[in-house]
Amino acid sequence: MLSSANLDFTGMLIDLAFMLFFGVGAGYSLIVGIIHIVQKKTKTFGYYLRTFLIAGIVGLALGAFGAFMITLSLMA
Repeated sequence: MLSSANLDFTGMLIDLAFMLFFGVGAGYSLIVGIIHIVQKKTKTFGYYLRTFLIAGIVGLALGAFGAFMITLSLMA
């Protein structure tokens, strides 16, 4: 009965990309922020914004690389 299901793979991929970007970015920024609070270092908002963006982009790249490797392994 899969013929009656409406699967939206494009929407799922976009949602997955957003979750990966924001999840990795927020998680890394939170860890860095906690470490700086414990070490009593003061950083600007721009510093944490840059760490968020860089970590999010790296997380997306690693996720895309992982998906690419899984796809290659399924084709062999």
